[in-house]
Amino acid sequence: MAINKAFPDYSFSDSAFGMLEQAPSGHINPLQLIQAQLHVFKKHNGDVYNDTVVKIDSVNNSYRIKTTEGRTFTSHQVLVTAGAFSNFFGLLPRPLDLELESETVLLAQVSSEEAERLSKLPSLLYEVETEKVEGIYLVQPVLYPDGAHYIKMGCNLNTDITFQNLEQIQSWFRHGDSESNISLLREALHSFMPKLDVLSYKTKKCIISRTKHKQCYIGPTERKNLFVAAGGNGYSAMCSDALGEIAAHFVLHENTPSDFSAQSFEPVVI
Repeated sequence: MAINKAFPDYSFSDSAFGMLEQAPSGHINPLQLIQAQLHVFKKHNGDVYNDTVVKIDSVNNSYRIKTTEGRTFTSHQVLVTAGAFSNFFGLLPRPLDLELESETVLLAQVSSEEAERLSKLPSLLYEVETEKVEGIYLVQPVLYPDGAHYIKMGCNLNTDITFQNLEQIQSWFRHGDSESNISLLREALHSFMPKLDVLSYKTKKCIISRTKHKQCYIGPTERKNLFVAAGGNGYSAMCSDALGEIAAHFVLHENTPSDFSAQSFEPVVI
């Protein structure tokens, strides 16, 4: 099989079908991605506040935004981009039709030599479906703040939790037993990377917001000049620049760029 020959560190069944996206494709380092996006935002005179919005009130044709730190902001236009938390704190006039689901991320630590050996490994979206695992993604080894190199892998598991309220989400992030998924995730990882030399494994907790029509919700709400962008369907990091551009365009022009249909991103409310 061509993909196995081109990238011998991957091992897929002969029945698998693969597509390789050439440069400038690559991988995303989430920490550097956020830093880069904030840098661009500040460069265009944006102000960043490390705070949490807990209330949005309509006052005299504008909006008053309150935060947990006691700050108050006033704006004529507001774009709510709270992801899986969009339906909480009354930020929107009506809740979005979002399915909120837990995700366990596996971090497989490798040596610096193994990281160098795999430095040309392409990022992976593996649409495999089994009774226990579905929809695998993987990123080549990246240097983390603790000085170690980790391969990051995530997927849908049959043990994933569907959340109904904020308290369940908070409990997952604070006390959720993501470590119980390590064996299953390890098995999935080595099923297509049998030659991988791993030093240790650990997990991180994540959450995915899925939309009704499987596209991000980008558009207006029932309140004038209050807009929303939410629901990455598991692809928000890799698509964040493009989705942000579409959302910004909608706020400025109340429509999507000409390359897109507004109906494709229409917010669906409950």
